[in-house]
Amino acid sequence: MADRHARPITPASTTSSYKKSRQHKVVLRKTGNQKGYAWAELVAISGTVIPAVALPVLAVTLWSVLIVVLFQYTQFFASWLPPNSTILITVLGVVLGLLVVFRTNTAYERYMEGRRLWGTVFVNLRNLSRLIWIGIHAKSGHLTPKEYEEKCGAMNLLLAFATASKHYLRDEDDIDYEDLAPYLRHIKEFSDDHITSFKTEEGRIIPLDVTHHLAAYVAVCKAKDYIDINIQGLMNTAINGLVDSFTNFERVRNTPVPLAYSSLLKQIVMIYLVALPFQIVGQVKWLTIPIVFLGAFCLLGIENIGGEIENPFGYDANDLPMDQFCEEFRLELTSLMARSVKINPNDWVEPHNIATVPERYRRGENVEVVVDKQA
Repeated sequence: MADRHARPITPASTTSSYKKSRQHKVVLRKTGNQKGYAWAELVAISGTVIPAVALPVLAVTLWSVLIVVLFQYTQFFASWLPPNSTILITVLGVVLGLLVVFRTNTAYERYMEGRRLWGTVFVNLRNLSRLIWIGIHAKSGHLTPKEYEEKCGAMNLLLAFATASKHYLRDEDDIDYEDLAPYLRHIKEFSDDHITSFKTEEGRIIPLDVTHHLAAYVAVCKAKDYIDINIQGLMNTAINGLVDSFTNFERVRNTPVPLAYSSLLKQIVMIYLVALPFQIVGQVKWLTIPIVFLGAFCLLGIENIGGEIENPFGYDANDLPMDQFCEEFRLELTSLMARSVKINPNDWVEPHNIATVPERYRRGENVEVVVDKQA
């Protein structure tokens, strides 16, 4: 039957010669409705913006301390500081609010588009896995060992597309990763003997190469009459969907928010925070320090979140859990390939009849039927 490289039943061996890629911790769990308030999130540090904005917030806070001390104990501002003037922060606040909202919405839209694209990818991969494993069969009813290996190899390519796309989006263009290479090595050009020559070729995009081999496999199956024209059309449509999603992956990754926009937002935020103590110190005095601290934490935190999630394909704590996506799909393939290649409804047992007449009807009892008129 299939050789040891054909079926994605287990993860790649951690003792293999392939290098390990950086990975988030993969946690497979069921997601339920959140009960109660997540108090732990109030004091969480890992995965939040606190480490990234701690130094800028501290610098702005120390700046406000300096301004308050000079105002309280010297006459440094007495001659030129306008009393009770908040014109500058009012004007900048309006502009800053618009920019921050636009920045956050744009970044979150890119994040959600990345998630939608991964959803589309797995819809097409699931359709292909079903059509390959269940829909492809010989007219004689039994595939030869060689044909069975080819079918298992095509299933491996489905997992390889997902993992290769993950690595490509992280600028990891190599193929000798432990979660990728084992599922490609049955293809001659990706085998250990040819991996060196593959690395030297420019312009090779592994996920697209995988779709080429999948399309070739579909064409061969049609030529052998293992599938009809309808199944071939469905499979080619799914492959086209993979290419379309991958192209959109590239668009999201390679089209960041323009530097001029993100730079301007940072500059306005800093001008606002630097000017804030001058505008309020005359009215609130020592309360200027906590006010500036809170303002700096909020503005710098929101700006940092936008910068972190605008590219959702990396290794940041808030990026998409692509390692988990791929591992869950591997388990799906494992479950599917553990079943018989050919599923026959003749093997079914007697099903429950959902139209079974209740016992009280068969006994002839009077049953009152109540119709809900508000339904």
